[in-house]
Amino acid sequence: MNNFKLVLLALALFSLSLLSAEGWELDSDIMVNLTQSAYSDNWTGSELSNITWVAASNSTAQKQLKEWLKNKTTLNLAFGQTHLQKQNAQGENYWEAPDKSTDKIALESLLQFTLKTFVDPYVAGRLDSQFLDEQPGLETFLVNPMLFTESAGIMKTILDLEKTKLDVRLGGAVRENVDRRLDDVPIDGGVEGVANFKHVFTALNASYNSKLTAYQALFNSQSDVLPNEDWKALDYKWENLLSFKLWKLLGVNLTFDLIFDKEKAPEAQWKESLGLGLSYTLF
Repeated sequence: MNNFKLVLLALALFSLSLLSAEGWELDSDIMVNLTQSAYSDNWTGSELSNITWVAASNSTAQKQLKEWLKNKTTLNLAFGQTHLQKQNAQGENYWEAPDKSTDKIALESLLQFTLKTFVDPYVAGRLDSQFLDEQPGLETFLVNPMLFTESAGIMKTILDLEKTKLDVRLGGAVRENVDRRLDDVPIDGGVEGVANFKHVFTALNASYNSKLTAYQALFNSQSDVLPNEDWKALDYKWENLLSFKLWKLLGVNLTFDLIFDKEKAPEAQWKESLGLGLSYTLF
């Protein structure tokens, strides 16, 4: 519970800092996408009405704190639900309880020691979680499970242009997976590599953001009791967001995520989402 309170406090403080920050380079936007379909009662097909909505926010705050120290903090939030209409044995239509379609909390803060050398040392902390942990027949938890990652190593800013940015980093990392449904907190450690890329297409009024993360575990606190050695496999995550601003608040967003974590699934998993909705840039 203490970790849960710390997470909520961190999210609240970061949100407030965006509103009151001075001297920070801020980049924040909010997107709301809605898809809806409806059919008359005498519709001859088997289709039924449905509503899907997704709300997302991507925020970045960075500042050169000292000549030798730069901070970059990012917060990515997303939540969405799908409401489906069903038909009972009497032929009557009803709406089922909504199912989650999207659920993401990703908060990361990175300190880069800008020493004007070929590579810069860094330390970083990251939280990956979700808003709702729902399991059939069990209590629903908020912000659970929580994967904390602490890392340190070297990084290189390869591109730092007005429209294009690319940085890579490589270092050691330790992860704690806090699940309030379990008594123990599994801990593992290994090598982590991260690449961040952003490009702005001015002529198209569009932007592309991509993040590739790879993690190779070298030890696991529960290796003696785990049924297999899947924890030794290389984990990777490739996150992509392509955004188009069509007209004022109207925008199109295409997301594509590719994830491989052998402990969760034997094959790579992917998720694609294309939405048309409201998009507003705060900063």
